[in-house]
Amino acid sequence: MLNLTESQRALQEAARKLAQGEFKDRARRWDETEEFPEDNQKRLAELGYIGMSIDEKFGGGGCGLVDTYLVVEEIAKVCMTTALIVHEQNVSPRIIALHGTDAQREKYLPMIAKGQLGMTIAWTEPQAGSEGTAIRTTCKKDGNEYVVNGQKVFTSFGDHADMHMAYVRFGDTKGARGLGTVLIEADRPGITVQKLEGKMGTRGCHEVELFFDDVRIPAENILIEGDPNSSKGFVKALNIYNGTRVGMGILALGVAQGAFDMATEYMTKRVQFGQPLSEMQGLQWMVADMAIDLEAARLLCYRALELFDQGTPSPYLSSVAKVQATEMAQKVCYDSMQMFGGYGYFGSLPLERMVRDVRMLTITGGTTQIQKTAIAKHIFSQVESRK
Repeated sequence: MLNLTESQRALQEAARKLAQGEFKDRARRWDETEEFPEDNQKRLAELGYIGMSIDEKFGGGGCGLVDTYLVVEEIAKVCMTTALIVHEQNVSPRIIALHGTDAQREKYLPMIAKGQLGMTIAWTEPQAGSEGTAIRTTCKKDGNEYVVNGQKVFTSFGDHADMHMAYVRFGDTKGARGLGTVLIEADRPGITVQKLEGKMGTRGCHEVELFFDDVRIPAENILIEGDPNSSKGFVKALNIYNGTRVGMGILALGVAQGAFDMATEYMTKRVQFGQPLSEMQGLQWMVADMAIDLEAARLLCYRALELFDQGTPSPYLSSVAKVQATEMAQKVCYDSMQMFGGYGYFGSLPLERMVRDVRMLTITGGTTQIQKTAIAKHIFSQVESRK
């Protein structure tokens, strides 16, 4: 169990009431129609959940990551697509707040906080997924402007964005050297957006390909300028993404907890062989295993977020938390579906959707296998340091 403050419990309860009272019954709609949840986004903005982590002087909530993801977890219990909106719109503002100029902070952060500016993170490319340093999209200076050319893929909410935060390469470099970040307004000439069809889950969150063909941006749109002789630009962005990885874990945790809650409630009502499912020892042990895994994931994720809030982030613990939570969530969702028997297999219950939704989280934000590689490298670096 988390040791939450009174204000955190109040924040959690308010998010729970919103999710259960307004978002729960709409979740099926976004999945079936593949519509972007405009109604939910407007409601989130009205209540201040968009840009929660933005400083109060820019109109934000001034919340830390723990507080922000308490809200994300509650919303993810009923609608992962809507929870992703809160997650996404609290990542890009952190990058601007930490690495942007005063002018950029004053211009963009208030707009994001009010829900007037939707941003995407455009990092992944066809040849640069897990290998983030393989980015090929270029940004070259031309007079007083910069010209961006390249292609991005799997950009979440990319067809509903007002601006793209794109990761680009400055100069003729390889690897992490020369990588940086630019802000590209979505209506600039030369941008083509193409929706990727056939998405398995979170269908209201469209993934798109972005094509940049001689897209011109002013110098003031350079957020983190890449140094051809250094990897500092890449590292600055990566430090933010360590927190994002934990966010994937929280999303998974929320979906899994939502499935678990449905299953355990049903088990007290469903009678077979003269007794409720909740009294059958074999099923009790399954429930106990799920509860153990949920609690372990919750403690790991929030401990990793707490370290970010304290200014002492641990990339190692972030990776551990993401792997534990996302892998756990798949099993818990499947086992929760099992409790419903044949009924769980049909879309009339949310479980079928939740199983599809949670699957993406072992991939996005760094695959399980990449995270395990990072974990192992950390372990053996510690071994070497003790010699």
